Amino acid sequence: MSAICFDVSASNRIDANKQRLLHHRNPEGRMQPHTIFALTALVVVYSSAGLASKNPRRTRGEFRQLDAKEIEEEELGELAQFAATTVAKAEKRAFHDAVLNITEAHQQTVAGWNTKMKLVVSETSCPIHNPFDVGQCIPKNASITRQCDVLVYERPWEHIKELTSFYCH
Repeated sequence: MSAICFDVSASNRIDANKQRLLHHRNPEGRMQPHTIFALTALVVVYSSAGLASKNPRRTRGEFRQLDAKEIEEEELGELAQFAATTVAKAEKRAFHDAVLNITEAHQQTVAGWNTKMKLVVSETSCPIHNPFDVGQCIPKNASITRQCDVLVYERPWEHIKELTSFYCH
């Protein structure tokens, strides 16, 4: 019987400890250190979220339409050309396509970036087995174009860049 009393007593001590943890205060009425840490972490996270919303490239969730200035950035042009070259290889075309225009672009921040683009491309005279060179690979006939909707996923800090989907017409 004493063992049972001991177990009940130990159980009461555990319940009392749970009560103290639930109230996040020690017997003197002060907050527990882990509670202070958790509250501080919440403040930092919410502050960071506020800063992130001021910089639209850092927000997470939905796709965000890029403005004309962002579409003209060299980095996006390189990403578009990567997509055009990858599409040409996937379609087993003999020549590279050059990007003539990015008509629309959207970006989503995930564990990296998803970038959706509408591209106007035209076939060049550069063979697909050679690297694409912007200065050398000019369109054969810029009046013959096609539109490609592409989705590129990238994590530049891990050197990952892949064409996730495409549709050309």
